[in-house]
Amino acid sequence: MASVDPTPAPKGSFSGPARALGAINVFVSLGLAVLVAYALTDLAHRSLGTGLLLLLIVLVIRWLVALILFEWNTYTAREIRQRWRIGAVDHLRFPRLEGERSRGDLLLAIDHAAEGPSIELLATSARLSVLGLTLVFWSVGWLSTLITVILMAVAVPLYQRAGKRSEALAHEYQNRRATLESRQLELLGHAPELRALGATEYGADEITAISTSENTLALRAIRVALESSLVTEFLSGVSIGLVAMVVGFSLLNGRVTLLRALIAVLVTGEIFTSIRKFGAEFHRRENAATSLALLHETQSVTRAPSSGPLLRASGVVTRVSDEIHSLELEPGQRLLITGPSGSGKSTLLQTLVGWRAPVEGVVESSTGTIGYVSVESPLLSGSLWTNITLGDDYPRERVAALLSELALTGARFFDLDAPLLADGRGLSTGETVRIVLARSLLRHPDVLILDDISGVMDEATQQMVRERLQRETKLAIIEATVDNALLTSPSQKLVMGHVD
Repeated sequence: MASVDPTPAPKGSFSGPARALGAINVFVSLGLAVLVAYALTDLAHRSLGTGLLLLLIVLVIRWLVALILFEWNTYTAREIRQRWRIGAVDHLRFPRLEGERSRGDLLLAIDHAAEGPSIELLATSARLSVLGLTLVFWSVGWLSTLITVILMAVAVPLYQRAGKRSEALAHEYQNRRATLESRQLELLGHAPELRALGATEYGADEITAISTSENTLALRAIRVALESSLVTEFLSGVSIGLVAMVVGFSLLNGRVTLLRALIAVLVTGEIFTSIRKFGAEFHRRENAATSLALLHETQSVTRAPSSGPLLRASGVVTRVSDEIHSLELEPGQRLLITGPSGSGKSTLLQTLVGWRAPVEGVVESSTGTIGYVSVESPLLSGSLWTNITLGDDYPRERVAALLSELALTGARFFDLDAPLLADGRGLSTGETVRIVLARSLLRHPDVLILDDISGVMDEATQQMVRERLQRETKLAIIEATVDNALLTSPSQKLVMGHVD
């Protein structure tokens, strides 16, 4: 059975431990702030030994906490990368279809998703840091507490605004960079034509314009990031300064003790430190969330052997058409799928193979190997022999005979060691398709899929290919064409885009 399900999240997402560590981190930080207040009070009262000992204890604990958090973040990131990458290997088994994300996007998403636990830790610390307000209120009363609350309320929307602006600019910058790269490759490909026409300045001017706009966007992104950092530091400094001023007056008037005054100032600093750290990680937060969504959306196909037909589709709906398709394919049967261009024939074929996930329905398969031949099927950089045998050992006479049966004759096909280019340069589309067909037939697949390839062959070649396929009596074949079968004699027919 070939069932399609969303890729499951790797077990052990570390969200629970991240929250627990975030809570421990903020309570330890607030506790250490209080301990520093006691140490400074002792130093002020000339208890140098006690004060210095307390400060040494604070430094050791902070170092241990930082070390533990660093090791934990490193461990979780490594585990998440490893678990997601094991699943990502499955995606390399299937071709990247037009319009789909590149495999590089998935790998980058895994790296971003690996930062999720550390972001969750910072988020928990930032949320729980507000509990420090109780210490501020206990130490110096409501005025300092109110000042801190007001500036925190002002800081949050400013963080969000700056973060969203940075995110939008970063997205625009990535798009502009991708445009620049693709345009450079395109113009380089047409460089001989432009040079021959004396129009090289056109390409140079266009690249310069795109590059200049890219640099402008980069500078804007840097400026927004600096503005965000200045806002963060300003609000934090203002809050601590105002609290210190209020506490200072209270201390001068004898309304609070030195210990309580120090606790209020130091705890306020810890509160804004936690919030500032979390606010500074806006991009990492968004990247981690977006990447996890992408990885969960990515489809993976798993196959298990089953008794029954080679291929069975039950109530399958593809992403291109709302039509519901059900079919069965036994050994030796020929299925014709017809329909106008754009009706979804190729999408249905790719769904049957397992390269696409059905929107609805189930695709079951008991076949071990499937040959897929289309006008988009690629060749490999290497020899003709390598392209056909794919590294396996076959008698050369057998391979030469197969090429001849598929009308691949002449000097270019006589030498099996002749080099071929990956893009099939020097060969016609029909010749490229027949080389891919020879590659499939040589490996004796259970099912052969011919995705609208007859149109790139003349009638004589079609006849030779038809006769060769007729000899494969046990081979199940699916042929897709716009109208009638040209390479097979179908025993079943499925019409797509049909309107009664």
